[in-house]
Amino acid sequence: MSTSPRGERPTSVIVCINVLPLIFTLDEGKAHGCPWRIEWSTSSYGLFLRNIVSAQRYVPLFVGCPEVYVPRKDEAAVRKILRQQFNCIPVFLDPETAHRHYQGFCKGVLWPIFHNVIDVYNSAELKLDDCPDDANGTELKAPTSPPASSRSMWHAPASWNPASQDKCWNEYCQVNRQFAKKVIENWETGSIIWIHDYPLLVLASYLLRKLHGGSIAIFMHVPFPSSEIFRTLAVRTEILRAMLCANHIGFLVFEHARHFLTACKRLLGLNYKTSHNGMLTVEYNGRLVLITCSHCGTELHRMSDLMARLEVDAMATTFQAKLRPHIDGRFVLTAVDRLEGLCGIPLKLRALDRFLALYPSKRDQIVLLQAGISIDARPNDYHQTKQYVESFVAEINRRWGTPDRPVVVYEEFAKMHSLQRMVLWRMGHVFLDTCVRGGLSMLPFEFLSAHHHAFEACATGEEANLGVLVASEFASYSRILNGALLVNPWKTDDVVGALVKAMEMQFHETRSRFLLNYNFLLDNQVSDWGTRMLADIESAGEPSASPGSGDFMEIGFGFDYRVMQFAPGFVALNADEVLRSYVKATKRLLILDYGGTLSWTSCLMDDEASMYQFNRNHATGPSVPALRKADGQVRTPLSYEGRLSLESLCQDPLNVVVVWSNACRAELEHEFGAIPELTLVADNGYFIRKTGAAEWESLYADSADDLGWKDAVATIIKTYVSRTNGSFVAVGDASVMYDYRNCDPEYGEMQAAELYDQLTELLKKEKTAVVRGKGFVEVHRFGVNKAVASTMLLNYCKEKVAMPDFVLCIGDDESDEQAYRAIRTFAEATVKDACACYTVTVGKKPSVANYYLDSVSEVLGLIESMAAIRNLIKRRASSPALDAVHADPSLGFQANFRLGGCVISPVYVRHMSKEFSKVVSTTNLEELCIENFDPCAEEPTVPAPVADDPWSWMQLVQGVAVGAAVGWTLRHQLRRYFK
Repeated sequence: MSTSPRGERPTSVIVCINVLPLIFTLDEGKAHGCPWRIEWSTSSYGLFLRNIVSAQRYVPLFVGCPEVYVPRKDEAAVRKILRQQFNCIPVFLDPETAHRHYQGFCKGVLWPIFHNVIDVYNSAELKLDDCPDDANGTELKAPTSPPASSRSMWHAPASWNPASQDKCWNEYCQVNRQFAKKVIENWETGSIIWIHDYPLLVLASYLLRKLHGGSIAIFMHVPFPSSEIFRTLAVRTEILRAMLCANHIGFLVFEHARHFLTACKRLLGLNYKTSHNGMLTVEYNGRLVLITCSHCGTELHRMSDLMARLEVDAMATTFQAKLRPHIDGRFVLTAVDRLEGLCGIPLKLRALDRFLALYPSKRDQIVLLQAGISIDARPNDYHQTKQYVESFVAEINRRWGTPDRPVVVYEEFAKMHSLQRMVLWRMGHVFLDTCVRGGLSMLPFEFLSAHHHAFEACATGEEANLGVLVASEFASYSRILNGALLVNPWKTDDVVGALVKAMEMQFHETRSRFLLNYNFLLDNQVSDWGTRMLADIESAGEPSASPGSGDFMEIGFGFDYRVMQFAPGFVALNADEVLRSYVKATKRLLILDYGGTLSWTSCLMDDEASMYQFNRNHATGPSVPALRKADGQVRTPLSYEGRLSLESLCQDPLNVVVVWSNACRAELEHEFGAIPELTLVADNGYFIRKTGAAEWESLYADSADDLGWKDAVATIIKTYVSRTNGSFVAVGDASVMYDYRNCDPEYGEMQAAELYDQLTELLKKEKTAVVRGKGFVEVHRFGVNKAVASTMLLNYCKEKVAMPDFVLCIGDDESDEQAYRAIRTFAEATVKDACACYTVTVGKKPSVANYYLDSVSEVLGLIESMAAIRNLIKRRASSPALDAVHADPSLGFQANFRLGGCVISPVYVRHMSKEFSKVVSTTNLEELCIENFDPCAEEPTVPAPVADDPWSWMQLVQGVAVGAAVGWTLRHQLRRYFK
């Protein structure tokens, strides 16, 4: 094994490809040893794979299937030769599995769809599932293998059949699992796994289950279809989720990557962004997947070696002598295409026929050397294309040529050797490609290399034939070879015009175009390009996680499996530990979210959820909407058992229970108004109704005109709703929201971006915040969020009641994440009081909370356990202090909380207004707060801090809490002025 210049051990790169770039020939007369003769393939694709990992820094190990069927008795000998001489690991398949994987699913399903082809007019034969007459007919037949001496490797090619989507999917997954087994057997720590092309798209999912810290990459050689075509796949989400298990996904050009990103957005709801290094990233369940767009060139020194052999190799000289009589004194068009519809050979011949008809003087001056490559798949496509080509060639030669001097020289090859292609390229003046959809192709690079070799061999250069590229604008390489003449193959006159220009082009323009193309090859040789790609893949790989570290977590089954990363210390909540702290505490603050925490949430479209779209209260008035604004989920009513547990908690004089939500006041009153001693927080903290109070407090004592902006904002949003299908406007007591979750994702994002800019400009001087989230744009009063609400509650307890010694906050969505930070910051700043603080999120997901509970059921179970403790304590002997509290509830934490006055402090609001004034340069908010709050109306029960102590710990705690809250509220305000 070679070593790098610095003495470091080279990194192993496991290159996973469906078919190894090797040629297998069976020597039936060999009596002993391995009967197979094996050599490297000379196809353009084979040469590409051989050179893709050739730098000293990396060492390749190829994992793939042999191109032929190898009998079981020969597998050991073949495996040994491949490992020792070619550094390859074979994956041996039985013919039945290989046929259904490659011919059935890869070529019959994925290949057409990935090239934007669907069976619109039912040209493919569609049949019902087989229905055997007897019960035994349902058993799978044993696979049959061809004899060892057979040269026909697999079953005959299969035609395009839409039924293969579900009938061959299992075999496709089975082959990918076999590849995963071989890769894992040969994987070492630090190895890179590089998966190539569409036959192995789900391999990354199987590898991630075992190799959490491995660098796994996928590189697509074919185009990626538009999302509307891709969604016709029956297994579309399974393929997307499996691909996203890789750390790095590479495409040839941005067009293909854009289609992939659009499919992720439309089918999985994933957004993408640009990372600091310029690569696109998709966040998938806590992991970042890097997306790159990079087209490779060819290996120039390999091309030079081939050119040097043309005059000495017997096959090359024979082929050259065969073509020489047809090209003497003529302008030569050259082309090598597979005999399939997407290569566009009939379109090319049609354009040539029109050229000869329009330019009679050039009929004797031009010839097309066309090579057709037989394909081993989709025989209906192959036979139809072959019939078109042969009939067109015969007719063109009949019209414009003679038997001894044809205009089109056509020959079909099963396989074309690289030396034969180089002979063809050197003879040609024009490389003519009219494909209608093309992926990775090394042929134009071979053409350029052949002509550059001739250019260097020529003394003056002006006598050299530099060659012109006439390329289809639908070919991937047309995006990077800027010197080519681009044509639309469907527009025949466009191709004719390019041929005329190529024939009449002056030498200086020809040289300029040629050098422009060739410079790309100089900078993007396969080995150099591969090294750059592997460096990006290494940087995208995640470090291995030690078992039990808690940083990584496996979630999901099947193709929904993923590995999620969490912050250290994020563990499941230990209910016994919480209950022990709960029993010891005498001043408990319990903050509970409503939807998704105390009650279940469901999609509005579900039958069980649609009946709860409105909480109906026939006695007090109309129906109250029960839809969560942030995600559109419907809150179900509180269960009977949950209500009893909540009432029991509120009856404990040591408890202060708070239920908060982004719901409006009417919904919370309807759902929880009958529970005494319960504090409610509505509209994410804008309104607070303290236990024992009849009226709601407002964060800002609004004047009659202070929410006048709502009507103007609602009018603007309604304009966007009218032109964006699926969107709607939700008007709350102190907020207005534009919801576009059900719209076309891309169009919805465009409209939301425009609306966000318009609203930020309109509300520049208003006391509002414009928030843009996933699927919504919301306008609400400045400083309104759960972080502010939680900080005000804790400040109120600290200043007017007593610092709680037990704080439990449970929520489930993004709005609760703000409160977790504020509560933890407050608890850490008051460490002297040893407060037991628990921040809990519902569900296993990345969160700033310390703990998680799996479901609403576990939340209700915890609440029920805490509610039952009060009854147990009453029956047992306790301390005299606790007995006195239970005997006289007016002595408890709850009573002091009720008598403490207003929760919303004018001092705190003034702090908020000062921060707002720094941003918007206005004092209106501060003046409004001072005018509408009367400090004399408050009855503080705790002495005020000593005036001559400017750095009292109380003020320090309050400053820290205010800073945490303001940080959350200012992030959108700052974006207005410093973007």
